[in-house]
Amino acid sequence: SWSIQEALDQHASLTKHKQVLAEIGQNRIQVRQTQLSFAELEVDEALAMAKSHNKKSPHGEDDDLASTASLAAHIREVTNDLKLASRLLKLEESVVQNRLALAEVEVEKSRQEMKRLKDAIDDPALSTDPTRPVCAASRRVFYCCNCKVGGHGQRFSEYLLERPDWEVFPEQKWFTDEKSGQFYCPLGKKVVDFTDETQFSRYSMYIKGRIWLEEKTRMWDLVPELMPPTYVIRDQKWDGRMPPECESGAPAVLESDVMPWFVKEADRNWGTSVRCCQYAHECMSLAEPGATYVVQKHIPNPLCMDDGRKAHIKFYVLLIGEPMGISWSVYSFSEGYLSISPNAWSPKDCSKETQVTIIRTQRIGSWRHWKPVYPVCQKAVGTVIQKAVEQNKLEGRVQKQFEILSADFILDNDMNAYMLEFNMSPVLKDPKDSPDVHDADMIRGGLSIVFPWEGGDPDKWDLICEIPGKGLPDDKAPAPAPAAPAAAPAGAAEPSESQAIQQSPVRGREPANPASDAEVQPSIDADTGTDRAKAQAKAAGSEAEEAVAAPHGP
Repeated sequence: SWSIQEALDQHASLTKHKQVLAEIGQNRIQVRQTQLSFAELEVDEALAMAKSHNKKSPHGEDDDLASTASLAAHIREVTNDLKLASRLLKLEESVVQNRLALAEVEVEKSRQEMKRLKDAIDDPALSTDPTRPVCAASRRVFYCCNCKVGGHGQRFSEYLLERPDWEVFPEQKWFTDEKSGQFYCPLGKKVVDFTDETQFSRYSMYIKGRIWLEEKTRMWDLVPELMPPTYVIRDQKWDGRMPPECESGAPAVLESDVMPWFVKEADRNWGTSVRCCQYAHECMSLAEPGATYVVQKHIPNPLCMDDGRKAHIKFYVLLIGEPMGISWSVYSFSEGYLSISPNAWSPKDCSKETQVTIIRTQRIGSWRHWKPVYPVCQKAVGTVIQKAVEQNKLEGRVQKQFEILSADFILDNDMNAYMLEFNMSPVLKDPKDSPDVHDADMIRGGLSIVFPWEGGDPDKWDLICEIPGKGLPDDKAPAPAPAAPAAAPAGAAEPSESQAIQQSPVRGREPANPASDAEVQPSIDADTGTDRAKAQAKAAGSEAEEAVAAPHGP
């Protein structure tokens, strides 16, 4: 349960369920007891008939043999019925006892859960001051809270709760907004170790300035050299330059140069927002008034699967910003996915099924091109993050911040990699929902880097690069911390290894290819450009949210 009320409701529901099971079980036992009583009466009647028969035929004459055999068979039948009724009664009693025992276990779990919630509320290590220093080595319990913002907040919390030293901290209603609905915060507005509401978390799961990675027009402004040529339509007009084919007096496009064009809303990552046409002059007719679109032409000679189907690479990235923005660390997951079209690719086929790849189709590790392509993708991602940090597009926070995101790449036959876009809060699958192909290893490994612990394993996360940060402006830096407390008295217990390791610098594997040199605000920070509705939409986990026009990259 993520709130006191949920815990109370759950306990009441489980207690009532146990009472219902007890009533049902008692009724079933009474039925079995009645069946046993009837079986006993039938046996008594059969025995009485046998005694009466013996009195009538004391010498066993031949003419009574048939009736005697029939009576004996009847006695055997009712005796077997009695045995069966007795076994069924014992079985029913055992089943009822087991069900009640299981129900009692669940009731006891709910009692313990309420106790842990109470202990969490009373924990003196928590406060309402986000700048108050906390020594992780002295902590025995860490808390996460689900404030229902969306994205992967609840998912990350559930993985953290697999650890023995993490517990749930209850949430409460915070305020209501007409546009976005109900907002939540930790009970008492306490600052917890992790929650999806940044203002109340010591670790933020949203990178400040993430809009520069999410919006495709800004990505083009940041790293045009890594992307296919990109054009922008704003309110049904070309913004700046236009495709050469659309310029006045432009020569006709040669048949050999005809490639599909893609039009995609600049701030969306949904498959339904991608539209495809054959010629550049058709793009404007696909734009809606007041909207902003990126327009890209299909890259020439795309690298297809062996059977001719087009695919793009879904490349997962873990981005970590240290407190006060002093440095940034960029990791890549060595086992991404291929998103493959169901149809063989053709430049003359503008159908969405052929040109737009949506579903993560297969893990990429077995793909024969992956080994040489992996460091190319790493270098490109490192370049993007380094430029974003150097240009102050990505900004530091007072607390540590991190995000798991994905980058989409498309290759040509010369093994040139084109970056298409970043997907913030990408689709992730859990074993309970997708037992065969899931991302538990990716999530656990990433959280082991962000929240180190003795049982953690970075798994397949590789360090790409570390980038010096710009720090925080003086007006945003927190006030100086209070003086350190007095030293512990002699003989005081040292923190255990499991407690101390919460601060140990787990860094994943070595870099495979280092890159070159007052009032709280609601939900996600406004500077991220991501409103609450979008975060909640992404929480649905639809594969469509990651859809990308694989041949081009808007």
